[in-house]
Amino acid sequence: MPNNLNVTLDKSKTPWAVDIDQNGNDNQVSQGPNAQNITWQLTGDAASGSFVPLSDPSPGFEWITAPTTGIFSDPSRSPNGNQMTISDTNNSASTAGSWTYRMRINVGGTVYTTNTLSLAATSTNPVIVNR
Repeated sequence: MPNNLNVTLDKSKTPWAVDIDQNGNDNQVSQGPNAQNITWQLTGDAASGSFVPLSDPSPGFEWITAPTTGIFSDPSRSPNGNQMTISDTNNSASTAGSWTYRMRINVGGTVYTTNTLSLAATSTNPVIVNR
């Protein structure tokens, strides 16, 4: 099952924040024998932007709650920067868990981030759940 997450700007927050659509539990990855891709796509007000390069001192993707080594691949950015993908190897009980991450995007020269002031479960504190 594909795990495609839409990334937009949440303009109801000050400053604006990156919002990752986790409706429909797209952030939950079922256990299976093969690695599964998780792909984030910039949409809506963020569609003209790009994920901050991974080589940047404040990269476009970073773990807040770090997973055990070997569960996730390093993230990769599409050539035009509007998509980011990681591979999730959720193939046993030892790969189950919940991990919070941060994303940064650049839209029109301004860098926006997910809100990580607290780890409360909100749309701007995104998590990946291996179940």
